[in-house]
Amino acid sequence: MLIFNQLKTNENFSDTERKIADYILENAKEVTNMTIQDLAKATYSSPSTISRFCLKVNADGFSEFKVKLASEIGSHSPKETRIEDDLPFTQNESPKEIIENIYSLNLQSLNDTYNHLDFDQLQRVAIMMHQSPHLYLYGTGQSLILAQDFQYKLYRIKRDCHLETQVGFQHSKAYTQPLDSVAMIISYYGNNINNLRIIKYLHENNIPTILITGPNKNALCAYATEVIHVPAQEQLMKKMASYSSRTAIQLVLDFIYALMFSLDYENYQKIVEGLI
Repeated sequence: MLIFNQLKTNENFSDTERKIADYILENAKEVTNMTIQDLAKATYSSPSTISRFCLKVNADGFSEFKVKLASEIGSHSPKETRIEDDLPFTQNESPKEIIENIYSLNLQSLNDTYNHLDFDQLQRVAIMMHQSPHLYLYGTGQSLILAQDFQYKLYRIKRDCHLETQVGFQHSKAYTQPLDSVAMIISYYGNNINNLRIIKYLHENNIPTILITGPNKNALCAYATEVIHVPAQEQLMKKMASYSSRTAIQLVLDFIYALMFSLDYENYQKIVEGLI
């Protein structure tokens, strides 16, 4: 999970560690240039407390913590600070500032996702889908829209791909999915009861399932063959739109499609050019 996400959501921080996390969130750029003594002084703590804090967010020490923090700030973004996933602009910002924030948020999500992904896993997933004669996609809401776009790409290379747009039909469709097929479920929060029923059935029937989900573990993860976590951190009841999660999942799907294409490049090239 991203450092920034852990700073915001970790429930195991002590009161002192919570103050350190809040200080870093408010002064991230400055913290990347601080010594451990500087941060300890600024947060009324001690270097040893800072070191223990770093371990809690999966950094071996303050130096590694600063490297991870700096990479997440986003050197390719016009903004020097991170953009909030849920509310990426404030009430009083100008149209230009709003546009810059949304632009920066998308770049931020792209960079976060690229730096977070396991490229070997993406290749395994691409091979799994390429070798299967039947592909089945599942998703609701924003995830359904992303699944439809992915289905369109697969149609372009003449792959057999199934996607029901009605939730009830998706559940029924899973029961007809052949054993030599592969399923992909897109579910950012992983709390949809129908998706849980679908993935449990697929698991019981040994049908390989790829799950693309958010940064947190959820009930679906236990039943998936491959779990791809995207690092965006959006809260269901607070976000104004699916900005960062949409960008992150779209990038993952684009990577998988490109890798699938590369596995039979000449044939797929002829298909898209209308030669076969």
